[in-house]
This record gives sequence, C-alpha cells and structure tokens, in this order.
Amino acid sequence: MEDCGVAARNLARNTPIPSGKHQRRTALEDATLICTSSWLARVGLSQGRVLKISLCGAGGVGKTSLAKVFSGQQFNPRERLTVGVQHFFTRIYIGGAERTIALWDIGGEHRFRLLAPAFLKGSAGVVYVFDITREETFLELDKWRGLVEKVLGGVPAVLVGNKADLQELRVVYRDVAEEYARRYGMLGYFEVSAKDMFDVDKPFIVLIQRIISGERGLA
Repeated sequence: MEDCGVAARNLARNTPIPSGKHQRRTALEDATLICTSSWLARVGLSQGRVLKISLCGAGGVGKTSLAKVFSGQQFNPRERLTVGVQHFFTRIYIGGAERTIALWDIGGEHRFRLLAPAFLKGSAGVVYVFDITREETFLELDKWRGLVEKVLGGVPAVLVGNKADLQELRVVYRDVAEEYARRYGMLGYFEVSAKDMFDVDKPFIVLIQRIISGERGLA
C-alpha cells in the first residue's frame, strides 16, 4: 500500500500547480484530501465515525513508535523517519462506548512542513512529542504549536517527552516541560518510553477523555 504522504506529494507533483506559495499549498491540500478519503474507504470508516488525533514534533522523536504501541503494534528499534504522514487506528472502549481512534503521525522533517496544514485538518486533538535527550526537539515545539493553532485553533493537546528509558542522557528536565504545558494550556505533561512501553497509553487516554467530554458538552 502506498504511504499516504507519498501519495499526496505524487498527486500534487503530477497536477499543474500555479506559481505562488498559496496556490501550491492549495494543490497539496486537495491531493491530501483525495488520499485521506481513499484511506478511510480502505479501512471501512467514514469521516464522522473517526476520532482523529495528530502527533506533531521533530523528526526522530518517536511519534511513529508511540502511535504503533498505542495501537497494539510492536516497537521497532530500527523505525524509519516518517515520509509525509502515516496512519494508525485502534478501537478503544471509553466513556461508555467503543470509539475508533485514528492517529495521524505527521513527518517531522522540515521538508514535510508544507504538507502539515493539510494533514492537521479535522484533528480533534494533538499530541506534541519531543525527545528528552535532544533539547532541539523541545525548542522546535513552538513552531509546531504555532502551526496547529493557525490550522485548528485551541484544540485539546497534551505534551509528551519520549525516551524516558534514557534518563542518564536527559537534557530537558521535567519541571521545564511541565511549565511549558501549563503556559500553553495543555492538558498535562507525560514522560513515556515507547521502547519499554512505559505509560504510553496515559497521554492518549487523557486527551481522548477530554475530547469526548467536549463532544457531550456540545450535544
């Protein structure tokens, strides 16, 4: 199966694109929407039946591994960097009902940043991820947060520090990350290890519970 990020870029590349940044972004968004509809059809879902959560952060922080572990797959120590976007979905029983959760793992490399707004659309919540052993991945969160706010507004979000199994290599400390989460109104800060499958579920469950409670408030 062709990766959705690759498919979106290929569709955009093969479509005449007018000059100008805005026109090019629109073409990429159109291509992504086509790809998204195709993906939903393949897994037998419709837009209204899926709770979409996007994972955002720098490349190599472990977004793919977190999505895999939460969706019941095995951790792969040789995981490759995401090209564009990857999808993972799982069904969980929460809030008295079964819900289908679609995790959108958005590639963190700068070359995929143009695609990110299209991939973010329709997200009910966001998981921001950084690597506690790489300070630059924490500093890059501001760029992702700004992008998310521009596309989605104030959707519920959590902050995740991955690679908690590497405490001896830590350069971003818990109190700093907790303050960041508080400052920007996130639901909390969670330290996890995709490798050890330590506390991976916690941030997702907290986020999903808030999204569902918000849905009920609007009902």
